[in-house]
Amino acid sequence: EQTAPGSTFKMVSSTAGLAEGVIDTSSKINCTGIFTEISNQPKCWIYPGAHGMAILSEALRDSCNVFFYTTGFRLASKDTGSYDDENGMKYIQKYASIYGLDQKSGVEIVEKTPSIATQYPVMAAIGQSNNNFTTISLSRYVTAVASGKLYDYKLMNKIVDADGKTVKQYDSKSTDISSTLTQSQWDAIHQGMRMVVEDLHDVFGGFTGVEVSGKTGTAQQVETRPNHALFVGYPPSSNPEIPIDTRISSGY
Repeated sequence: EQTAPGSTFKMVSSTAGLAEGVIDTSSKINCTGIFTEISNQPKCWIYPGAHGMAILSEALRDSCNVFFYTTGFRLASKDTGSYDDENGMKYIQKYASIYGLDQKSGVEIVEKTPSIATQYPVMAAIGQSNNNFTTISLSRYVTAVASGKLYDYKLMNKIVDADGKTVKQYDSKSTDISSTLTQSQWDAIHQGMRMVVEDLHDVFGGFTGVEVSGKTGTAQQVETRPNHALFVGYPPSSNPEIPIDTRISSGY
C-alpha cells in the first residue's frame, strides 16, 4: 500500500534546504501557527498555538510545519527570488531521488514504484501534496539518513544445497550519499531525530534499553477516514543497525 509519508518526509526537506543553502543548522524560523506567504495559508498542526522561534533540530523534534513550509517556499524562490512552483519541486525531487524515493527498493518480490510529488512544494515539504510511497521505500530512505548509504534492499541472503553448501550468495550493494551534506549538517538532522524519541519517552513514561532515533508522521488521505499514523527510525542512535518503518492505516 502507498500513502503520503507525512512528516517522515521532513528529513528530505531538511537535506534539500541545507544542501541548497536556503537554511543552515542555526537558521531560526518563527512559527506563528500559520504560514501566510501563499494564498491558502496552511496551518501548523499546533494551530491555534505556535512553536515560536526554532532551529532545524528543534523543528524536527516538534515536527513544526511552518518551519518546513518556509523551507519549501525558499527552495521555490531560490533561483529567481520569487516563488515558482516548478522550481521548488525541482529541488525537492532532486533530494528525494538521492534518498532513493524515485525507485523500487530492490527486494525480490512484487513492489510498487514510489512517486515523488510533482506540485505544491510548500505542501510537499511536509510530506503531503502527491507524494506516494510504500513502507519499504521509507525504510530504505531512513537507512540512508542514518548511514549515509543508499542500499539496494534484499530479502535473500543465500541459497544452500541439501548439504549446506552455498550455491548462490546475494550481496546488497550501496551508494554513498554522505557527501550530500557536511558532518555538522548530518549531525543536526540526527540530533533532531534523537530528540523526537526523547520526547516520546517523556510522553509514555520512558523505558530502559537501546537508544532510538526517529520521526513521526501523520498522513491525511481522505477527510472521511482517520489519518494514517507513521514512524520511521533506527536503533542504536549512535551506531545504527536496524531501520524501522511502521504505518498504521487510519491509525490517527
